[in-house]
Amino acid sequence: MNAPTEKQPQQPASGAVKDARTGVTAFDWSTLSANNAATAHLAEEVARKYVAFPARVENGRLVVVMADPTDFRAIQTIEMKARMEVVAFSGKVEDVRRAIDIHYSGNMPAGLVRAMGQHFAAEELAAGETREIPLVAAADGVPQGDDESPVIQAIDSLISQAVKARATDIHIEPVEDRVRVRFRVDGMLQEYARFPLAAHGAIMSRLKIMASMDIAERRRPQDGHFSVKVGEQALEVRAATIDTVHGEMAVLRVLTKSTELFKLDELGMLDETSGTLRKLLKSPYGIILVCGPTGAGKTTTLYASLGQLDRQRLNIITIEDPVEYRFEGINSIQVNIKAGLTFAGSLRATLRLDPNVILVGEMRDPDTAHIGVQAALTGHLVLSTVHANDAVRAVTRMLDLNIESFLLSSALLGVVSQRMVRRVCSHCRVKYQPEQEEAAVCRDLGLAPGQELQKGEGCYFCSFTGYRGRTGIFEVLTATEPIRALILKHANNAELLEVAREEGFKTMKEDGAHKVALGITTPSEIMRSVYTA
Repeated sequence: MNAPTEKQPQQPASGAVKDARTGVTAFDWSTLSANNAATAHLAEEVARKYVAFPARVENGRLVVVMADPTDFRAIQTIEMKARMEVVAFSGKVEDVRRAIDIHYSGNMPAGLVRAMGQHFAAEELAAGETREIPLVAAADGVPQGDDESPVIQAIDSLISQAVKARATDIHIEPVEDRVRVRFRVDGMLQEYARFPLAAHGAIMSRLKIMASMDIAERRRPQDGHFSVKVGEQALEVRAATIDTVHGEMAVLRVLTKSTELFKLDELGMLDETSGTLRKLLKSPYGIILVCGPTGAGKTTTLYASLGQLDRQRLNIITIEDPVEYRFEGINSIQVNIKAGLTFAGSLRATLRLDPNVILVGEMRDPDTAHIGVQAALTGHLVLSTVHANDAVRAVTRMLDLNIESFLLSSALLGVVSQRMVRRVCSHCRVKYQPEQEEAAVCRDLGLAPGQELQKGEGCYFCSFTGYRGRTGIFEVLTATEPIRALILKHANNAELLEVAREEGFKTMKEDGAHKVALGITTPSEIMRSVYTA
């Protein structure tokens, strides 16, 4: 058997280089064929066991990308399984695993979709009728089903594939002639699968049982949650249903049960921005607000802020609706409107529990805002969110909630405003010159004329979108003495912004421009996320 560095096929692209650690040629992912048939020669379980991805068959040999191309025993096993000689290239562990996820399981298995069609084709369901699905209660409370049921397999597969695709939400939507399934990946929805319309009732019944909802109720909106494990990853899935003109739709929010708090640097904050926020968090009392639209990552920023605090010495209590993350050293309270447990009521009760730090999910009404400001003035550090387009407008929003100006000027430490933008895919990034509309945006952002930018051409790693992953763009308004004086005078947004700029305040647009210049994101993403404000 030849060593993996011998008789290697010539790379068709020029990007392949020698791996400094192993001396083995690194695989050039841009040469990967869109119609990769090499996976038929190696079973998925073998590929995952050895972190080895079959990229192509060339000259009768199987080209395999491996995290450890020096593992000759693994290569021998792969050769026996594939029944052909193996040529090994090196690749990063995360890249190899991502390729395995995409090429082996990137879509709903065609056989399962056919099985769904066959299962429901024999007899069309009457309007509103549901099929009985064999279900038994499992020890952990999550329903388990007959492995032969295509509905159960389909839902299990949907959740599994959503995790592999890095989706945050699964949309199950009945339309005129089918059930459409879409994943929200990097903030954008993309269609993933289609099921026969006759399967709709069975799919909804299965989901409702898993989320402890009322199966018989189809007209009222419902919500619930369930836990599930995909591989070694524990997940919490929040489910919500509502009736539409074509029938009930469901949206599943997929949350990872992480055991580690986020770090501010992992959110995409520049050093200057994160440094400013860290200084605010060192204050023993006062209120810090985070603002932005739904889905802008406000809760993630709040928890990353909690990660800067000493959880061993401080009593940290969160009040949320719902509780999205659970971490050791943080006491979380779930708001329950039906039981009379509101944000305001929970916050009032929390003040009797000797807290040092209180995280309030949202300042959504005058009562909650007033109690939060009072808590900040009486020796507590309060972190919360408020719906406003930018940091300056968050100040006036608090005044609109009937907070007296003298109280807000005394309590406020600062405001963080943020948006989420997609990152340029690192696997297919290329330099380019912007044209017309993007060029106009670049001029408005203050970028140098003719500056080369970066974008993704589209590849398997980014599902041909040119983007992979997201990062935040931020602005942090510090409540300096001049700002406090303006709050006391009920100054308007323009006056607050002018003084803030004199104090060194940088807007989200400027933060976005800096990240465009660094090649992290594109002008079109800044245009999509910030200019709508």
